[in-house]
Amino acid sequence: MKTLIMLLSLLFTATSFANTAPVERLNTTEGYPYKNVIFKAERVELHYSQLDDKVECKVVVSDKMRVYSSETQQVSQKKFSRSPMAACLTRRTAKQILAKL
Repeated sequence: MKTLIMLLSLLFTATSFANTAPVERLNTTEGYPYKNVIFKAERVELHYSQLDDKVECKVVVSDKMRVYSSETQQVSQKKFSRSPMAACLTRRTAKQILAKL
């Protein structure tokens, strides 16, 4: 009976991990303050969805105790492709988040 329970829990765990979405790594060349935010934060997420010729995006920055989120931006596909972090997070907001990290 123990073996059956362990086998089922192992199977359930393996199935759960198989359904998780892959994490996409993003390197930034924008420099200050974006690079500093990335290095100081525990986690930086770039949420985006493509609409026709536009991209709607926002940045969520987490440290151990707090979560900071930018306002949703709608930018051109070209601007997003060139520098996604700067397109989705204004320089002013990035500096404010950096000061709080």
